Amino acid sequence: MPAPRRATQRKASPALLTVGELIAAAFDTAGGESVEVLKLVTSAQMTRALGRRIVLVG
Repeated sequence: MPAPRRATQRKASPALLTVGELIAAAFDTAGGESVEVLKLVTSAQMTRALGRRIVLVG
């Protein structure tokens, strides 16, 4: 007799964000100061959280 299968819960997929939404959120967080936004977006913590490095050229 086969063993009964347990119902498994599916993991929720991570929220998908565009780079523009990410930068807009950084502006909201930094109070609109460009230098602070640059620090937030290019920080090591952001790189670890996203799994990618963001480089702003301007």
